[in-house]
Amino acid sequence: WLTGLSFKSIQAEKLSQRVGDTGCWFLESEQFQKWVDGSAPSSCLWCPGHPGVGKTILASIVIDYLQSLDYEEKTLILNIFCDYKSAATQTIANLLCSLLKQLVQDNGLSGPITSLYNQFYFDLTPPALSVLTKILSQELKSFSHVYIVLDALDEFTDDKQEELINKMRSLGDNIHLLVTSREIPKIGRLFEEDARLDIQATDADITTFVADKLSRGDLANLINGCDDLGEVILTGVVEKASGMFLLASLHMDSLTQSTNQKILKDILKELPDNMKNAYDETMERVYHQGKYKSALASCIFGWIVFARRPLTVLELQHALAVELGTMTLNPDNLCSEDLLGSVCGGLVVID
Repeated sequence: WLTGLSFKSIQAEKLSQRVGDTGCWFLESEQFQKWVDGSAPSSCLWCPGHPGVGKTILASIVIDYLQSLDYEEKTLILNIFCDYKSAATQTIANLLCSLLKQLVQDNGLSGPITSLYNQFYFDLTPPALSVLTKILSQELKSFSHVYIVLDALDEFTDDKQEELINKMRSLGDNIHLLVTSREIPKIGRLFEEDARLDIQATDADITTFVADKLSRGDLANLINGCDDLGEVILTGVVEKASGMFLLASLHMDSLTQSTNQKILKDILKELPDNMKNAYDETMERVYHQGKYKSALASCIFGWIVFARRPLTVLELQHALAVELGTMTLNPDNLCSEDLLGSVCGGLVVID
C-alpha cells in the first residue's frame, strides 16, 4: 500500500553477477571501513566511477557485506537503485516510501506506521512528502546505525538530485549514506565536504571475471587442453577491456560465438577497445531528458567531435551561444560549466 517500488529483486540479480571475490579491494579499503565504523569525518561516502566499471554490482556487494556483519547495536540496512527508465515512478516521495517499506519488512509494523496505514490506505491518497519524512525520521531514531546505499544518483531526475541527497541527510544523525554515480561535476558539488572513494575495475578483478567465463560453457570445451590459448584470451580480453567490466563482458560474449579455435583466434584479434553498446544506452538516456537539454547535448557532442583540438570551457560556451543570423553574442545564451557536463550523461569530462 505504500509503494510498488521494490529493490530486493534488483539486489539479488546484481549480486548474482558477482564473480569470486571481486570487489574485495573496495570493502577492505580504509575509506570504506571508516565509513562503516563511523570513524570518518563525514557520514557520507561518495563513490564515482566511469561507465562500465561495475558500480551497480559493487553497490550490491556493499549491501550484501553490510547484511553479513554482526552488529552489537540495533542496525538497519536500506538500499535504493536509481534507474532513468523508471524516472516516472522513482520520485522522492516514492523512494522514501520504499525505505519505509524496507523498514517494515525487516522490523514489522509500529504504532505510527499502522496509524499512517489507517489514515491513507482507505482514502486511496498517498501521504505528503513532509508526512513521509517525519514518520521515517521518527522510525529511524530507534536504530543506532542506519546504512543507506543509493546507487546511480546520476540516473535520478536531474533537477531533483540535490533535493534527494538533502532529504537523505536530514533523516537523522545515525545515517551512514553511500552514493554511487558517474563522475559529473554537478553531482560532485553535492559531496565536496564528504569522503570520496573512486570505483575502478582492477585488472585482478577483471582477470577473475574472465577466468570464470573461460572455465565453463562452450568456451571451456573449445579451449580444453590448450592452456596457452586460454592464457592468450585472458591477457587479450583484460588488455582490451581498459578497466571496464562491461566491455570485458561484451568481449566474452563475442568469443562465445566461436565454433572452432581458428574462429576464436580471429575474433580475439578483432576485439574492439570501445564500448559502443554501453554508450548506446547512455545516449538513449541523454536524448530522453527533455527537448532543450537533449538538443544542447547534441550540440556539445558535435562541437567536441569535430573540433581540431580540445576546446576550453569558455570556447565551448561561446560556440554554443552563437545564433545564426546575428552578429553579436548574447550573454543570456551562455550555459554554465556544470550544465555542460551534466546534460551529457558523463560522456563529457571537464578537466
